[in-house]
Amino acid sequence: MPHAYVTVTLIKGTGALNVDGTVYDTRLRQVAEAVTQAIDRYTDRTFQPFDGTRFYSGDGGTLLLIDDLAVVGTLAEDNRNDGTFGTDWAAADFLTLPFNADPTSEWGRPITRFQVSPKSNGTQDAFLRGTRNYRLIGTFGFVSITTTVTGSASGSQGTGVTFTVDSTGTIEPGMTILVDTERMYVLSTSGTALTVQRGVQNSVVGTHASGTAINYYDYPSPIKEAAFMQAARLWQRRNSGFATTVGLPELGMITTFRGLDDDVKHMLNPYRRLH
Repeated sequence: MPHAYVTVTLIKGTGALNVDGTVYDTRLRQVAEAVTQAIDRYTDRTFQPFDGTRFYSGDGGTLLLIDDLAVVGTLAEDNRNDGTFGTDWAAADFLTLPFNADPTSEWGRPITRFQVSPKSNGTQDAFLRGTRNYRLIGTFGFVSITTTVTGSASGSQGTGVTFTVDSTGTIEPGMTILVDTERMYVLSTSGTALTVQRGVQNSVVGTHASGTAINYYDYPSPIKEAAFMQAARLWQRRNSGFATTVGLPELGMITTFRGLDDDVKHMLNPYRRLH
């Protein structure tokens, strides 16, 4: 699932690499994507929302631990151990925890567990002990933040890889945009034409009417800053053959970097999922 936590425009800006033109845009986007994958591996989570289905095992208690969840869909139970999820849990049957997670805000955190509600209007009073006996459909990921841009769809948009807008506004290569319910990953821009990868993050490719609003996904500030720092530094290090050590007369051989930089890790540490 291609995604990036920093845009090409930001990496190229005067506060970073100060790169003019578009010759290196594709390569810079690939660096941003690689750094994003490294951040996901280091934190053991993704900050990019994606639609999906996950399965869990109940332990007979009142809590069900789940993956990072941004938007609750449906929860169903297999209470016969026959692989059929025939019992639906209503929204009133369970609570989402932490109570103040708010995964659709910039400062928010994901939902990580369900608790049986004492006000349940059904018969569910526990998550039954079993193996793979709960099915959860929803939007997973650390957060799901969208911001409206100035551009909108221009003309009816079908399934092609070129998506035309009336104004690119703040749309930049490396962004994931949301149009209706379809997510698209922006590979490049040229005037009002976007070259995109359609239907990313398990969304469905659709047709979008002219004037349809466009949103883009945003991420927590420390995640964006960590991606920016690491991507810009990696680009500069290409000039030294990505050497991990340098020799100085006064100090001898010293290590310059190994994996993610230490200050980048420091920014990411609060987001690491520990098992």
